[in-house]
Amino acid sequence: MFVKTYSRYFLRYLILLVLAAGPASLLAQGQPISRDTSGDNIIIDHFGKLIEDREGIEPVKWISQGLQLRIDSTNIYADSAVIYSEDRVFAYGNVVIQQGDSLHVFTDTLYYFRATDVANLVGEVVLEQGTRQLWTTDLTYHLGERFGEYHQGGVLVDKDLQVTSKRGLYHAGSQKVVFKDSVIVLHPKFDLAADSMTYLAGQKRVLFTGPTNIYTKSAKIYCEGGFYDLPTETAEFNKNAQYAGQQKTATADTIRYFSKLGEVIMSGHVNVTETDRTITGNTLRYFERTGETWITGEPAIYKDSTRSIVGPEIFYNEKTNQLTTKGKSEISDGEQRIKMDEFNYNELTGLSEAIGNVEWRDTVRNLGIRSERMEYSKSTGYVLAYGTGRSMFFTVVDGDTLYITADTLNMWSVMDSTMMDSMGHADTIRMIRAYHDVRLLKSNLQGLADSLVYHGRDSIFNFFGDPVLWSDTTQFSADTIYMQMKNSQVDEIILQRRALILSEILQTYYDQIKGKTIVAHFDSSAIEEMVVTGNAESIYYTRDDKSAFIGVNKTICSKMYFTFDNGEIHFLKYYGDNTSNLLPMGDANHSTLRLEGFNWRNEERPYYLNDLY
Repeated sequence: MFVKTYSRYFLRYLILLVLAAGPASLLAQGQPISRDTSGDNIIIDHFGKLIEDREGIEPVKWISQGLQLRIDSTNIYADSAVIYSEDRVFAYGNVVIQQGDSLHVFTDTLYYFRATDVANLVGEVVLEQGTRQLWTTDLTYHLGERFGEYHQGGVLVDKDLQVTSKRGLYHAGSQKVVFKDSVIVLHPKFDLAADSMTYLAGQKRVLFTGPTNIYTKSAKIYCEGGFYDLPTETAEFNKNAQYAGQQKTATADTIRYFSKLGEVIMSGHVNVTETDRTITGNTLRYFERTGETWITGEPAIYKDSTRSIVGPEIFYNEKTNQLTTKGKSEISDGEQRIKMDEFNYNELTGLSEAIGNVEWRDTVRNLGIRSERMEYSKSTGYVLAYGTGRSMFFTVVDGDTLYITADTLNMWSVMDSTMMDSMGHADTIRMIRAYHDVRLLKSNLQGLADSLVYHGRDSIFNFFGDPVLWSDTTQFSADTIYMQMKNSQVDEIILQRRALILSEILQTYYDQIKGKTIVAHFDSSAIEEMVVTGNAESIYYTRDDKSAFIGVNKTICSKMYFTFDNGEIHFLKYYGDNTSNLLPMGDANHSTLRLEGFNWRNEERPYYLNDLY
């Protein structure tokens, strides 16, 4: 109906223009043009028939058969009109208001009052300016100020944009339209429902000025402020901005959306929740096409079904699962915790790379690694720690922390079918390898080696490459050393090939035990018994009940057995043919009384954490 009405008005408007341009045709009909030259501002430029009454209470002019009036710079066309005292105009039938070349208002009836310069338009009203049409049934139009207001409902159409509201204000000069009360917007890109809204028609920009719900094909957005720019398809939502998609919700102080780029920028108290993912931070930048997301904050927090990431800057790609952090960050991934300055995860390789001040922990097994750089895989349990600085492994042993440093640390997991968990699955065994300049420190145990291997199934540390261990005043050395743990305590130390145990009594007094193989058993980290096999030799200082030295015993046999009490030999037994010689203290040259291979290396012994580096 609006289209038919508008066409009828427009056709009538064209006819009136032709009549106004051709006064000769009126004269031919005996209808002379009357122009008001009395100085009043309501000027009749054309009429078909005019009847004037000057004798009544007030002067009245009746005009019919078409007319054209001029009020200041405004032209009014109609089928008929009544003019009262040159200050009121009531026009009827196909009424058209023209202001300039671009603004026209069509209506059924017009009531104009010169005192207020206001025209009340009733019936089917259409205001047209440029590409826009405003449709309503009741419009109050201020001619001089060039703005109209309606209170009985209206519809604005501007190409693809259609806006309806109960009340509205149309500013022709600034081309601004203010909509109030039950605002509905229809557009190919979105629909909108709001209490109020402003449309900057010249800029093609929609302003959100109150509680607003925006609906797109895939989401709903709520805000109480912001804008949508139609030409660039750019939107900003603020003041309690909220986004709700099929599997995603988001809130922020400000949400900006660049439709052509497929880019979303959120700032201020960002909170995003997806099916299995939550994100919080100060800013977020998201690209729809690539799935890339940048998050910054103090800190930014990313959580999914298995991991939690905290840091100043986080990058995530939801399509490739690539993950990167910058700045001091922390990741909790199941039983694993890792801190670092920079982090990268590659979905193709399944490897994560941590860089700078890296600290990795296994909270279940109570162990960890510190290094400059690290590569690890959660699925395989693979860890490689390296860098220009030394890497450190640490774990709890005997209720105390055991530290191991090396140039490179390597850790991985293997499945052991001989060991099953409570669900009947093969158990996972942790393997550790450290190589080049290995150093070990515990409050009651220290050591050096070129390389080390730890096997989780047997809880055995294997030391290679000129290894040496110290426990209290005792030094253990051999070609290869095996240290077995039990219940997080040292249970057994095995020395193989050129095995040698030295214990410092005084500055030049040393108990010495040598053999091909030495097996030392411990109880609560204290040596309890020892078995020496293969070319066994010993030098030890005997004492009386008052701990005074008696002499030095030197023995050679095939096998020896010792028991200890408070670190001192309590009982010993020799097997096979043996040669034993007891030298009085005064007859022995204590500084040269040494077994082959003797090398007291106490100056190499690490006592403090700094010694490990």
